[in-house]
Amino acid sequence: MRSMIRSVQFSNFKSLVDLYFRLPKFAVLVGMNGAGKTTILQALDFLAQTMKGDIDDWLDARNWTAADLGSKLTSSSNISMAAEVGGSDCSAPVLAWSATFNRKELACLSELGFVPGGGNHFYNVKGRRYKINGQDTQPVAFSYQGSLLSQLRENELTPMTRQLRDALRSIHSLELLSPHLMRQRSRGSAGGVGAGGERLSAFLYSIKGEEKAALIDLLKTFYPHVVDFRSAPTKGGWKRLSIVENYNGKNIESEVRHINDGLLRILAMLAQTMAGQSTLLFDEVENGVNPEIVGKLVNLLANADQQIVVTTHSPMILNYLADEVARESVLFVYKTPDGYTRVKPFFEAPGMSEKLAVMGAGEAFVDTDLALLTAKCIALESGASAMAVA
Repeated sequence: MRSMIRSVQFSNFKSLVDLYFRLPKFAVLVGMNGAGKTTILQALDFLAQTMKGDIDDWLDARNWTAADLGSKLTSSSNISMAAEVGGSDCSAPVLAWSATFNRKELACLSELGFVPGGGNHFYNVKGRRYKINGQDTQPVAFSYQGSLLSQLRENELTPMTRQLRDALRSIHSLELLSPHLMRQRSRGSAGGVGAGGERLSAFLYSIKGEEKAALIDLLKTFYPHVVDFRSAPTKGGWKRLSIVENYNGKNIESEVRHINDGLLRILAMLAQTMAGQSTLLFDEVENGVNPEIVGKLVNLLANADQQIVVTTHSPMILNYLADEVARESVLFVYKTPDGYTRVKPFFEAPGMSEKLAVMGAGEAFVDTDLALLTAKCIALESGASAMAVA
């Protein structure tokens, strides 16, 4: 059974300050520009990188520095984060992890792995020392980036620490997906197409036999003329990609530089769903995709084996969701007057459940003034805080 992220918490990551929200298996983030939708995807990707231990490379790939991670809205330097993971079956055991990331050291200098509600701490890092289950406390005698779990040997890990690490490191972001990058020759697939699709040709080269046939059949449901893709090695281990289409019984092979953006984006997304990651992140999933195939894409993502998190500005995406799916999946992202990003189930926001009762999810989205809805959510949050104080 694949693991999924049940909930996350971030503080001092860009606009994410004291943010907690639950993640369904299929999550659609909606909201106004600048509300923090993409920032949430970046934070989830950052969470994965801590378990991979390659923070420097991740920052370089985004042309960021450690200073870009922190929030300008608080005086704190460290980033706090937490997550709960478990199987897609709600009856499966849930594990939790919390950590404080030091931006100067680029490492989590305190961490805790535990079973929620059980008081069972099976992993602890504090003061350059760590402890796993009932083992003796060990000194951390080496430098590392991200989580200490990214560097410990397999024989040091227990089943729970391994499950926790693997669930979080299997988050894969495609929020930088770019047709320009997908058209480049590449080498080294590293288990996926890359955040921007820059390893697409190399990853497709690694797909063989029945798996390749299944991917082509899936791609043909979007683009019926496509009959094959070919990734071939060139000098230096680089791979070049071409697409074969059939028109009037004649196969025509075109290099990837001549292929339209929409087909490339769909191919990259379909391929990534076959890469084994448990949680996939897509930013503005409708970009470059023809309206007539959006429904197929939504259906694919909503029913994928993996947990999928997407952002969108398109009501068309929501229109293809059944009401019961929309109630759980659509999350409204907005900002408070302090600039803090907040997340709330869209159809639990004031007045939205009533709209869904008489119109489709996409129609309800179009019929809603998001600025006014933001104000209502802020007022509701302020009222709840005042009642709690009283």
